[in-house]
Amino acid sequence: MSSRVLRVLAMALVCVALYTAANASGQRIALVIGNGNYQHPDLPKLANPTNDAEDMARALRGFGFEVIERKNQTLEGMNQAIAEFGSKIGGSEVALFYYAGHGIQVKNQNYLIPVNARIESEASVPYQGVNLNQVLDEMDNGKSGANIVMLDACRNNPITGKFRSGQSRGLASPGSAPKGTVIVYATDPGNVASDGTGRNGLFTAGLLTAFKGKDLTLDGVLTAASAEVEKASGQTQTPYVNGPKTLQKSFHFHVTVEPGRGEIEKTFWTSIERSNDAADFEAYLQKYPAGSYKALAENRLKKLKADQQAPSAPSLTAPPAVSSAGSSTAFDGRWAVTLVCEDAADSGKVAKGYTLNFFSDVKEGRLTGQDGKIGQPGYLSLVGIIKADGSAEIKVNGLIGNPKLAVGKAISGTPYSYHMRGIFTPTSGKATRIELRPCEATFTKN
Repeated sequence: MSSRVLRVLAMALVCVALYTAANASGQRIALVIGNGNYQHPDLPKLANPTNDAEDMARALRGFGFEVIERKNQTLEGMNQAIAEFGSKIGGSEVALFYYAGHGIQVKNQNYLIPVNARIESEASVPYQGVNLNQVLDEMDNGKSGANIVMLDACRNNPITGKFRSGQSRGLASPGSAPKGTVIVYATDPGNVASDGTGRNGLFTAGLLTAFKGKDLTLDGVLTAASAEVEKASGQTQTPYVNGPKTLQKSFHFHVTVEPGRGEIEKTFWTSIERSNDAADFEAYLQKYPAGSYKALAENRLKKLKADQQAPSAPSLTAPPAVSSAGSSTAFDGRWAVTLVCEDAADSGKVAKGYTLNFFSDVKEGRLTGQDGKIGQPGYLSLVGIIKADGSAEIKVNGLIGNPKLAVGKAISGTPYSYHMRGIFTPTSGKATRIELRPCEATFTKN
């Protein structure tokens, strides 16, 4: 079969998949944040929120949600995640926001607290925390068919002595919310929720149990979860639900079938088919030596290698030299990097997601950065080029640390590498991994 026919067939399959998706149930988008590793002594560390976020994200993916999963987020990280969430939910069937971590109310406003917050007074909370209304505003602008907010954040205010208002317990009752919005608190407004002694907080544990039940309407899930929480707390904690009952009864957490090998292969192929990097197609052929797109990959690889051998072609195994016409000093300086890799299916198992925070430097458009100690398991380095128009090509190299976080049967210390593409402004940037598993790096200029 000719490469042209194969290409047409591939495009047809993609179109069929898109048509089917568009005519099936609508898009479901979730933002899941778990903050537990608080950095300042005023805010005690919490054992469960990162577990809560991992488990909720996994459950929601099983219900067909596209999940933005974030753990131990700074203020900047939370703001970026909420902005990304807002950009994706437009016209979706449902937008769901879940948060576990410290939450504080000030003057009947609820604030979700980042891990780098330094709360020195009541007046500082609006500047150090994220107002829940920021999330609700994004949902209102997105015009989703349904909005669901779940807050496992009603823990006791640990800094009561610095507050003049005396509001020390739990979160405030909800004010106005976008139409078609259900807001669920781990406990009654003004009360306190338990962080739990097991892997999860009581509220999240109740939700996870309810997700395994027969009644997967939102109402059924919340009713079952409430019963679990009341039982586990000895009737001292009862989740609080605010929002239209009709929505609670009509919305279903539909169980979806995990994509088969063909769907995973297709997703891999569509992510690289327009790539100009030979390594992408080598990776595809290595993973799928008899794959559906083998001929396309081999032809593309052959052309790219021929281009590499041309005298004027830059090397694709290292960042290309920056010419005077393409270079820029607009991006030079120190950048904070948050690298988030999501859970990934791996031969019937799951390679757990992870988050790394470190710094990179840019000089004359050339980006370098590293996390960990060179030569030791867990080490990672970034090397790339940011062009004058803000487009970026970044190569990541590293040594596997925890094998449970890695895709493939690799042991600690095994080398790996992959490529990312992104776009930068003078103050922020974002890059996405283009092979194997979903990873995203956000850059913030210091």
